[in-house]
Amino acid sequence: MTTFFRYLKSDMLKLRRQPMLLVHLLMPLLGIVIFLAYYSFTPYSPVSKVEGYLQVLAVSLPTLIGIVCSMAADQESAAGHFQQLLTSPVKLLPFLSKFSLLLILGFSSVLFASSGFGTGFLYLLNESPYGFNFYISAACILFTSSIFLYILHFFVSLRFGKGASIGLGIAESLLSALLLTGLGDHNWIFIPCAWAARFITIWVQYGVSSGGTIPAAMQLDSGIGYCAAGTFTIMILLGLWIWRWEGQDSFE
Repeated sequence: MTTFFRYLKSDMLKLRRQPMLLVHLLMPLLGIVIFLAYYSFTPYSPVSKVEGYLQVLAVSLPTLIGIVCSMAADQESAAGHFQQLLTSPVKLLPFLSKFSLLLILGFSSVLFASSGFGTGFLYLLNESPYGFNFYISAACILFTSSIFLYILHFFVSLRFGKGASIGLGIAESLLSALLLTGLGDHNWIFIPCAWAARFITIWVQYGVSSGGTIPAAMQLDSGIGYCAAGTFTIMILLGLWIWRWEGQDSFE
């Protein structure tokens, strides 16, 4: 455990030499400012405004995850072709450290994006139909349903390079937006990039607005099951792949 925290501290020090912290801070801040400014004069209902913002946040996550995972892998490649990751006596530890840091930064960013918007909607526009705890819960839903994507993009960044990770993230964002329509009904539970957007939509429309009555047709239970099983499975597969990976397959 001491070795793991040593690796984690080292990864945190590396953040000083790359713009990853700025990406996690400035992107949510930009979204908050744009949406609060737009919502200050639009005639939509407060519930629709909150739902729309959270859906856009969910749809944007795959692209942002693709970018930050590619930045993490690119940094290790530039520092010595992944030798710092591959020379550890316990091979999984440096990978686990870097991935843990990505999750910490990701959760902090999503929490800032959700709670920052909620604060502005509550106290600047005085329109929010929900309390502050609602936005904290929304951030938790968005983040936990996106862990699968972090694992996937971490692998893609290491194996195929940053271009593949970013390109895949953009494609996933477009697909996530498309699956919010009727095309995603009965299919979204099988597609990881759609989980965050669908979960947050179901939660806002039925879990909060209608007092917690969620129709079976929304497939919430099935979606949670597939999300949990898929995340656990890809986590095991990534660990097995890391044990065999020697670094030579990563390229731009």
